[in-house]
Amino acid sequence: MCGINGIFSNALSPDELRRKISLMNEAIIHRGPDSDGIYNDDGFALGFRRLSIIDLSQNGDQPMKSSSGRYVIVFNGEIYNFPILKRKLIEEFNITFKGTSDTEVFLCLIENYGLNKALKKVQGMFGFSLYDKQENIVHLCRDRLGEKPLYYSLINQELSFSSELKPLINLLKGKLNLDIDNINFFITKSYFPEGASVFKEVQKVIPGTVLSFKLNENKVVDMSTYSYWSFIETVDNSLKYPISNYEQAKEELDALLDIKVKERMISDVPLGAFLSGGYDSSLIVALMQKNSLNKIKTFSIGFHSSVHNEAEEAKEISNHIGTDHQELYVSDKELIDTIYRLPSIYSEPFADSSQIPTVLLSDLTKSKVTVSLSGDGGDEIFGGYGRYFLGQQVFDSLGMIPFPIRKSIKNSGLVNNFLTRNISNFLLGGLVSNFPQKFSKLNNIFDFKDESELYKTLSTFSNNFLQKQSNIPLSSDHIWNREMTYAEKAMMQDTIDYLPGDILKKVDQAGMSASLETRIPFLDHEIISYAWKLPFEYKYKNGSGKYILKEIAHNYIPKDLLDRPKKGFDIPLSAYLRNELKDYSLDIINSSRCDLDSIFNFKNIDLAFDSHLTQKEDNSNLLWNAISFFAWYEEYLK
Repeated sequence: MCGINGIFSNALSPDELRRKISLMNEAIIHRGPDSDGIYNDDGFALGFRRLSIIDLSQNGDQPMKSSSGRYVIVFNGEIYNFPILKRKLIEEFNITFKGTSDTEVFLCLIENYGLNKALKKVQGMFGFSLYDKQENIVHLCRDRLGEKPLYYSLINQELSFSSELKPLINLLKGKLNLDIDNINFFITKSYFPEGASVFKEVQKVIPGTVLSFKLNENKVVDMSTYSYWSFIETVDNSLKYPISNYEQAKEELDALLDIKVKERMISDVPLGAFLSGGYDSSLIVALMQKNSLNKIKTFSIGFHSSVHNEAEEAKEISNHIGTDHQELYVSDKELIDTIYRLPSIYSEPFADSSQIPTVLLSDLTKSKVTVSLSGDGGDEIFGGYGRYFLGQQVFDSLGMIPFPIRKSIKNSGLVNNFLTRNISNFLLGGLVSNFPQKFSKLNNIFDFKDESELYKTLSTFSNNFLQKQSNIPLSSDHIWNREMTYAEKAMMQDTIDYLPGDILKKVDQAGMSASLETRIPFLDHEIISYAWKLPFEYKYKNGSGKYILKEIAHNYIPKDLLDRPKKGFDIPLSAYLRNELKDYSLDIINSSRCDLDSIFNFKNIDLAFDSHLTQKEDNSNLLWNAISFFAWYEEYLK
């Protein structure tokens, strides 16, 4: 796990390139505190910060050259099946390896099979740049689901890239312009769309994609792209081979999860796991302990508010599994202090407030280990979010009413008086009774035209915070034209949008801010492929999502320890904005007025804040999105 940087430009001398790449490396030292590496030549420079995980010797240092000298790579991530691939390379080509790193194995794969075939053979998480000196091509590539980030910019034929946005902001000052449409997306969804960023001139490599830049005198003269793996194609292929025997499916999935967890336990440094007490992390930890002779180290964050605290449940799970458990109960002051640190940790605006406890959990975990497994991804892959089934019930119930009639009901004003009081019990069986902020979105669901509009309503916050409103496109319309349940389509949409944009960004940035590597077993592409072979009723049954996953967890942990209301990994943001964060928030908003009044409608922001302070409305999520943006702006651009 590391941080990577690169510059390709013939406008800079080798000394100037080296100076700039050194500064880029310094900006992400938290991603790799163990060593620094630079490779530069006439017209280009590659930078690397190393967090030593596999092969702690200098043989694992980067930038790394291939044995022939044709390729130079900077690689951030892990190849989990590298021991198997290494044995095959030795058997087939009689290769002698210098060290024991996965990066050396990957380079050898590329030399012997080519980049595309090599990518199809590896299982892992990564963002890397490969410079082919023979063909004079730079390849940028990201893992299948987007666990590892990779930003790039192409301005005046000059290419630069980085694991984080901060080095590019520093490098390209004066050349970057805010993207209003993407900011609108952020305000309504709390994160930026995949492939795009807060700046017009900076993009992200799409998961599962290779970008290739043809160079001439270190200027980019051509650019091409291809996908080496597609989630949509994986789903389509899996649906051709459905599994019809539930007991067989449960056995096979249990065995597959066991293999994938075991693969992610390979490490030359101390390893542990996040443990929330919920099904996903508890199952991962149980499988880890099954595969370990020593007690697995587990970590939890506790809150003094019982509404948000899962630490007690996590401790009971730990006692049953037999892990070496550590917990930290967080005070309000620690939470607030962490909020002040967020702009320096997330160098692109990000506003999922669960980032705050995730940062604190990462700090706690790093105090004892360098690698941590997590249970992220289980909800998107196996159908765990209540909003999937809420949307299904809304569509099945209200969808039968013709759209013009629903529209007239909405416009009549009856919705606020009737729906918000009764829909939870009358229509949806209490699915959203514990989520008042999300529940308020139901005021707008009467006038959806189709399933994709319903999904958009349930997954975004309506806002009038920008001077110019723009539509938020669902980039995968082909998902919503499928013969599937609403819930399955929503799961697919989340996997290519919400998962990389929000969940994986949150975990990567929080973990790396503490120099902690995070690994996510549920996102192995073979697990994803298997999960989509399962009939929907294996995932949702008896009013419960993740049904088959929960049944597997019961093989290791008693049902009574796991079957508890989901509390969510969150903070009392609504109350904080009225009290502890009130002055901070107002100062941040006021400091941005002059600079950003052409983009933001501060009158509407003020009205929303006043309504929140007087408890007329709960605008905490929407306000937090705006406040997070303004705090980022002050940190990086003011």
